[in-house]
Amino acid sequence: MIKYFLAVVLSLHCACAYAESRPNVLWIYLEDVSGWLSCYGETLIETPNFDRLAARGIRFDRFYTPAGVCSATRSATIVGAMQTSFGIHNHRSGRPDFRGQTMGAAFDDIRLPAGVEPLPVLMKKAGYFTFNQSGKDDYNFKWSAGNFYSPNSKTNLWRNREDGQPFFGQVQLRGGKLGKRAKPVIDPATVPVPPYYPDIPEVREEIAHHYDCLLKTDQEIGNLLDQLEKDGLTDSTYIFCFSDHGYKLHRHKQFLYEGGIRMPLLVAGPGIKSGQVRDDLV
Repeated sequence: MIKYFLAVVLSLHCACAYAESRPNVLWIYLEDVSGWLSCYGETLIETPNFDRLAARGIRFDRFYTPAGVCSATRSATIVGAMQTSFGIHNHRSGRPDFRGQTMGAAFDDIRLPAGVEPLPVLMKKAGYFTFNQSGKDDYNFKWSAGNFYSPNSKTNLWRNREDGQPFFGQVQLRGGKLGKRAKPVIDPATVPVPPYYPDIPEVREEIAHHYDCLLKTDQEIGNLLDQLEKDGLTDSTYIFCFSDHGYKLHRHKQFLYEGGIRMPLLVAGPGIKSGQVRDDLV
C-alpha cells in the first residue's frame, strides 16, 4: 500500500498549477476495525456501503498494517516507510501532553531526518488541498499542522478548496471506538466466539458491540460516498479505505497475530477495474 501511495504522489507531482486532469485522493481511515464485513465473507451482518466500495474497485485480501497499534501504523503510512526505520514506533511519543512523562523530554523528542517529507507535505507542495478531518494524527514525531494541512481545512471536507484544485484528504472514522454511539443491534447470543476466547457473557457482549460498531461505520461510509457523488467527485477521486489495526480484543489490537494486523483494504477510483479481488501481499 505504501508503495502504491508513493506511486500516486510521484505520478501526480507538479510544481503548483492546478489541473482538472489531476485526480483527488481520499483516505477513509478506520480505527480499530477488524474485517468482519460482508464483502469479506461475513454472514452475521451486512455492510452494503463497504460492499458498494469493494464492487467499484479492488478488495485486497492480504493487507497487513505496519503495527498493531494506531500511532505506529499511522506514522509508517504517512511517511511511506516502516516506523522502525526512523525510531517512530513508540506509541504516542509525539503527543505534546505525553512526551517526557516517563523517560524525559529528550527521549520523546523525535524528528524525521532531513529530506524525509510525509505524504501530506508532498501533496500540499504539489498544489493539492490537504485535510484531515476528525483529527486522528498521533504521529510519533514532531510535525506541523501548517506544513501538513491547508488553511480552512478543518471543516467541510474538500469544499473549502479553490476552484479546480485537487485534494488529498483523510477522513477518520471511529470504527471500533464508537462506544455508545453504536446502537446495540446484534444479540450477543448469536455471535461466533473464537476457540481462544472463553465463551462467557462479557466476551460475547464485546464481540457483539464490535459488530454494532461496524454497522454504524458502514452508514458513515455511505454518507461519505454520497457526499462525493453529490459534489460530482466520484469519477475523479481515488478512494483508499483501510483500518489501522484490529479490534480491542486479545490477539487483535496491540498484537501481531492476524487479528491485529491483517486488515481490510478497499481501493476504487478512475481507471480501476471494478469487482477485483487481489491476494497480493500488501
